[in-house]
Formats: sequence, C-alpha cells, structure tokens
Amino acid sequence: MTEQTVRARVVKAAVSSTTNQIYKDDFTGSYGDIIEPPYNLKELKLIGEYSSILQQCVDAYKTNIVEFGIEPDYKLDVNSEEVADEVKKQAESEWTRLDEFIRYLNMDESPEVVLGYALDDKEKTGNGYIEVIRDGTGAPVGIEYADSQHMRVCKRTVPEEIEYTILENGVEKKVKRWKRFRKYVQLIDEKKVFFKEYGDPRIMNSSTGKFDESTPDNLRATEIFHFKIGSGTYGKPRWIGNLISLYGARKAEELNLMYFRNGRHIPAAITVSNGKLDDTSYEQLQQYMNDLEGTDNAHKFLLLEAEGVAEEKMMNGDEKVTPVKVEIKSLAEVLQQDALFLEYDENTRKKIRSSFRLPPLYTGEAQDYSRASAAVAREVTEEQVFQPERKALARVMNTLFLEPLGFKYVKLIVKGANLNDPVEIAKALGPFIQAGSVAPNDLRGLLGQVLGKKVDLLPDEYNVPIQMLLKEQPGSFADLFNIEKSEDKGDLLDIMKDLRDILEESS
Repeated sequence: MTEQTVRARVVKAAVSSTTNQIYKDDFTGSYGDIIEPPYNLKELKLIGEYSSILQQCVDAYKTNIVEFGIEPDYKLDVNSEEVADEVKKQAESEWTRLDEFIRYLNMDESPEVVLGYALDDKEKTGNGYIEVIRDGTGAPVGIEYADSQHMRVCKRTVPEEIEYTILENGVEKKVKRWKRFRKYVQLIDEKKVFFKEYGDPRIMNSSTGKFDESTPDNLRATEIFHFKIGSGTYGKPRWIGNLISLYGARKAEELNLMYFRNGRHIPAAITVSNGKLDDTSYEQLQQYMNDLEGTDNAHKFLLLEAEGVAEEKMMNGDEKVTPVKVEIKSLAEVLQQDALFLEYDENTRKKIRSSFRLPPLYTGEAQDYSRASAAVAREVTEEQVFQPERKALARVMNTLFLEPLGFKYVKLIVKGANLNDPVEIAKALGPFIQAGSVAPNDLRGLLGQVLGKKVDLLPDEYNVPIQMLLKEQPGSFADLFNIEKSEDKGDLLDIMKDLRDILEESS
C-alpha cells in the first residue's frame, strides 16, 4: 500500500521587516544648546489625521475657548456717577484704540483664527507658538502663527535685569527683577531662524542666534510666546497617557478594513480522502477563489474531479484503486460576522474624551442626551474646562499687549458661549419685578436676546420701576391694559392679570 501524506498551506501577504516610523527629526545632529523634545513633534502633529476621536476633541477646545471672539472691555463702570468725566473720556478713547488694535492684530487672518492655530498645536503636541511683531517704537502691533513641529526650545541664557510695572495700593510702581530668557529656533528646508523669548530686551541676530547690538534691522530677531501644557521645557499633550490606545484603535480599524476588502479569509474547507485532485481541478479551484470579489462566478457550479490512489496491482495487470471521497465543509460559524474590536474602539473614544474632560455632546455624540442632561453637561464643562482656559488666555493676551501699550482702563476679554436661557431668567425675575426692585433698562438687554436684535435704553425719566410710574399717573393698571377683554388668549395675559392685581393692592 502506497503511503499517503496530507499537506495544507495558508498563504499570507508579505510583511515588510523595516521600521514603520516615517517621521524623521530634522534637528538630529543639532541638539546641544537646542533641547530635544521628549516626543516626535511631527508625528504628534499629524496623529489627529489617523484618529477617529482626537481631532473632534481638539476642535471642541478650539471652538469653545477662542472662536467666540476677542473683544475690548472696560475695567471700570463708565456709567457710574462716581467716575470722573475725564476718566470716562480717557476710557472711551482707550476702548476705541484697543478695538482697532484687535482688528488689525493680524493683517491676513482674524486674531481668533491665528490663536486657534496655536491652540490646535498646543492640544496635539503640547506646544503652541505665536510670533509677536513690534513696530519701530518697540510697541507690539501684531501676531503670527509659528508651526510647533518646526520649533525647538534652546537652553536658558544668562540672567537679565528687567523692569516691571506693578500696582501698589492702587498706584503704579516700577520694580526690577532678574530673569533668564530662552531662545527659540525654527528649522524649515534646512534653514534655521532664531527667535527671542517674549520680553527679552536684548538685540539678537535671527540668523546666528547671537546677541549683537550691531545687528541690522532686517536681521533682528522677533519674539516668540510659548503656549504649553505642563511646567517642563516642552509641553506634553493631555492625552499622551492614552497614546497606546489611540494606536490600537487605528490598528483595529485597519484590520477591519483588510477584512472587508479581502472578504472572508477561509469560508470553507475542501477535503479529499483516499485520493487527490487532478491538476485541472486544482487550477480551477484556485481561479474560483481568486475571483470571489467579483461577480463572474455568480450562479455557476464548481466541479471538482479527483482520482483515487492505487493500492496494488491485480494479476491481470490492472490496478486496484481506492474509492475517493471529496467533502466541502463550511466554516461560516467561525467567521467574523461584523467589525472586530468595536467595544475596544468605544473604550478608546471614552479614554480620549476623558483626557480632555469632555462629554460626548461636544464630539457629535448626542444621541443619549435629553434637554436637561445636555444643559447640565454644558454647564459643568463650561465651568470646569472652558472658562479656566479662556481666563488663562485672556491674562496672557493682556500681559502681552495691554501693559506695553499703556492701557489703564480697558482690557481684552475672550468671549464664551452664552448658556443663559432668557425664559428661565424671566421666570426668576418675576418676584423682583413685583417687588418694584427692577427698572425697565435693567431688562432691555434680556429683551434684546429674546428678540435677537439690539434694543436701545429708555430715557432716564422712564427708567424707574413700574410701581412708581403707576403712583405718579392717573388711572388704574386695568384701564391701561384692559385685560378682562382678552383673558382667553393664554398664559401671558393670566400672568399680566395677576401682576395687575398685586400692583393695585400695593398701591
């Protein structure tokens, strides 16, 4: 009897043995005075393009922190009678100057867009940079965006004595402090450009990075302000602890893509007992499997021909052949019916959102929210995340520009979303209105929100509580509104009627 052997082979696509890292550090070989970052900044900058959740979180930060607008505001109440007319006039002049300053802070983009670029870098790489431009008098006049992947931080220089203006008991006072500044360097297309840290009074050559008083004007270095997360030399992204999960989610999606692209890997097993397929059947089977992605084999039959194995020769010279058996066994029960790792991907999304402290509402996943739960989520996130970030940004902007420009009575504010519900506010104001503690002009701003347009203030003679007007004018409140004829027109008239009764009793 001839010995039979069974051989099976699964062919897998070839895998490259080389590294998958495609982002080289252009500063390699230049580190020394230039400090090497802890992570590959170029890879961190681009990783949002490969994640299904990271960019949404960054966009939520950028939209809610800076994109509602930057506006001037008064540091004092200019409408107060206690403020002198001269101070009011100077404050109004400063407000106009600051409004124009904000408008032309960047000649190509709005300041919200430029700061949004830096904020995007800060959340992705932990570092964001803006270049501050000064005019011939040394006053800051503009900002430009500097891409974080091309920027590096240098070691601190020798201490310099800097003069600061502070307030002591409400009076301005000049003080001096020693400070060690850093240098920054940008490398693009193998060309280096050096920058000073914001506030460094020395003159530096932008080509060499050396402090030189004789540097011509066209080569004098401008200043960089460094936004970063953390207290290190370089910032670190707030989501860096979930980096492995982010890569894992990407690999899971790639695995699913390969599955759907290549189809079911082993849909069935064809077994041949006591024989073998002839060469023609083997080639036809191979061709059939290769054409599974198309429609050429639709409604066709697969015919396999097999030949048995000769066991022994008969006396008459014929061979005794064993009966061959061909079976096709389905493997559908072990096949993937849907995408793999869906729960793993969902957990990864939760981890990334948690690192930003964002509810799903801010990343476009609002299907599980009611109106009440959505309002609570917005209020908590606004209080715990966005408001502190906006205040920190406003403080930086005021330090960068207002103090050097000498503004005393105005400041920059970074606006946020308006979460106030005019209907709820109106309900809360009811008792105060009935008590006569609200004047009409106190409510004109709220009325403007309800109507969606600007509402001017009333003249001073009308800006008194309505109870006082009723006492001064003849006739009753009922005569003024004639409410009895319209009692069937809804809750508003009922409320007005109740208010009329209360006011008549009080009068």
